[in-house]
Amino acid sequence: MLKPLVIASDLDGTLLAPNGALSERTRDALAAARADGVAVVAVTARTPYGVDMLPDLLPYLDGAVCANGAIVYDPVSGRIRILRSIRISQGRKVVAAIAKRLPDAVFAVETGTGIVGEEPYRALVGSSNWEFANTVDGVFKRAKRAVKIKVYCGERTGEEMAAAVEGADLGGLAMCHWGDFGMLDLNARGADKAFGLATWCKERRVGPDAVVAFGDMPNDVPMLAWAGRSYAMGDAHPEAVAAATARAATNAEDGVAQVIEGLLDSDTAAAA
Repeated sequence: MLKPLVIASDLDGTLLAPNGALSERTRDALAAARADGVAVVAVTARTPYGVDMLPDLLPYLDGAVCANGAIVYDPVSGRIRILRSIRISQGRKVVAAIAKRLPDAVFAVETGTGIVGEEPYRALVGSSNWEFANTVDGVFKRAKRAVKIKVYCGERTGEEMAAAVEGADLGGLAMCHWGDFGMLDLNARGADKAFGLATWCKERRVGPDAVVAFGDMPNDVPMLAWAGRSYAMGDAHPEAVAAATARAATNAEDGVAQVIEGLLDSDTAAAA
């Protein structure tokens, strides 16, 4: 296998260990890749402040694609560039349509620099970078800008939620779910991980054939399908497995690091 120019990886459930940290083996693999001229990009549903919550990872990143492709973030300079956002009026209509199908849902709006959620979210997430409102109307009034809408149902799986809203008028927004976890994410039309990663790569004259991508959930599917080589984690959702060109070991087994080590070893052997 030829050495890639870009390694693009989802974070939670993929690059990060099950405890949410970066293992020593993964740190070493990322450092070796960058020393060999390979760029490392985090491609995540997290927004920039969520990436900043991983200080051990930041030194190994050349960039980050956040909010499922709606934001490009430079962790070094702190520059946040919003590629696609949702009109507030459109967001209100979509949330109303979803609430009819999921009356037990609670909603939150990512703004790019923070998040505003309905009060029930407080017990789930604490308060870091969050504001809270008593109603959905209050959420949108506080948010003012939306790059992603989050929908949570504690008593349903993400797949059940997606099935419940099937056929509802989502105004063209892109939607993804989280398998067994009761969450839906909604982004602006055309905003997904493939779009955000392709934007980052195009600006550096890198095509999909030079990209190796890693992921584990349905929101990773566009990226896994776009990259020239892609790996679904060992315990990945079936939709991710179907989209990827190969499998990696689980994040508990440092699956991303294993693949990177193999790529670098293959390149060294080919050059010998």
